[in-house]
Amino acid sequence: MKDRGSLVERDFPDLIHDLYDRRWSGVLTLSHMGIAKTILVEQGRLVFASSSSPDERLGELLLKQGRVSLKQFVEAGQRIGPNRRLGAILVEQGILTPKELVRGVIEHTAEILYGAFLWTEGQYRLDQGAEYAEAITLNLSTPAIIMEGIRRIDAWSRINRGCGGLMAVYERVSEYESVMRAMSLSAEKLGLLKSLGTPRDVEAICGESSLSNFEVCRTLWAYRVIGVIRRLDVPEERPVAEDDGLGLVLPQD
Repeated sequence: MKDRGSLVERDFPDLIHDLYDRRWSGVLTLSHMGIAKTILVEQGRLVFASSSSPDERLGELLLKQGRVSLKQFVEAGQRIGPNRRLGAILVEQGILTPKELVRGVIEHTAEILYGAFLWTEGQYRLDQGAEYAEAITLNLSTPAIIMEGIRRIDAWSRINRGCGGLMAVYERVSEYESVMRAMSLSAEKLGLLKSLGTPRDVEAICGESSLSNFEVCRTLWAYRVIGVIRRLDVPEERPVAEDDGLGLVLPQD
C-alpha cells in the first residue's frame, strides 16, 4: 500500500480495511478543502479521531444532542485556552460528570470517523509508527465501524459501484462467523448473509430479501469490504450451437 494517495483512487472503506488486515499501527491523515481528519490506528483498530472542522468539535456535538445549553456552550468556550479543553471545563463547572464526558468523547470520535466515509475526494497520508496519545479511545472493531460507516452512505453511484451491479454473483466465506461475532446486526441483514451459503447474483438476492433493494446493495458492499462474502468471477455465456437437422452444427450469430 502506498503511504499517500487520493481518496478518488482509494475508497475510504477499502483503505481502512487494508490497514485492519495488515494490523497496521500509526496515524492516518485525511485532507480536503482545508479540512484535516487525523485517525489513530493501533494494530488495525481505529481508536481515536480528531477533525479541524469547526462543525466537528465536541462542544457542537454536545449542543446538538441537548447535553449542554447554548449559554453553557458559549461560556465554556470562552474559557478554552492552552492545556484547557472544553470537556474538562464542563466537568469543572459541574455541567458534565466525568462519566458523561467519557461517553461524549467516544461518541464524538465515532462521529468524526463515520463522517470520513462520506468523503469521496481528498488525500490520505499514512505515518507508520507515529504516536498520538489520548486517554479516551474507541473500543469498536474495525469491521463494525465499516458496517456503520457504509450504512450512512446514501449516494447510489457509490453503492452500485461497491456492490457490482445486478449481475454480480456473491457467496459467503467459510470463516464469516469469526468476523460477525463482534457485531450486532438486524435479523434481516443476518438472514441475507446466511442465504449466501450458495452463490447468488444481486438480482436473486434482492428478490429473496425482505430488505429494500437499495439496502440489500448497500449491505452487500459492506459485507464485501469486511470480507465475509466474496464476489465470484462468472464467465460470459458462449453462444449455443444449433443443429440444422442434417447432422451439421451451425453456430448462432
